[in-house]
Amino acid sequence: MAKFDGIRMQELISVEDPDKDGGITLVFQGDRYLHIKIKDGKLETSSVPE
Repeated sequence: MAKFDGIRMQELISVEDPDKDGGITLVFQGDRYLHIKIKDGKLETSSVPE
């Protein structure tokens, strides 16, 4: 789960539902984001910074 180390133990600031891509974006302190969407029936995630 190293992909999510950047947001681990960070405070959740806000939730964008739906976001510009039709998914959900979780915004954490320190300008960290987790983008979640469903693609072909599966969850797809990306985090910034990764």
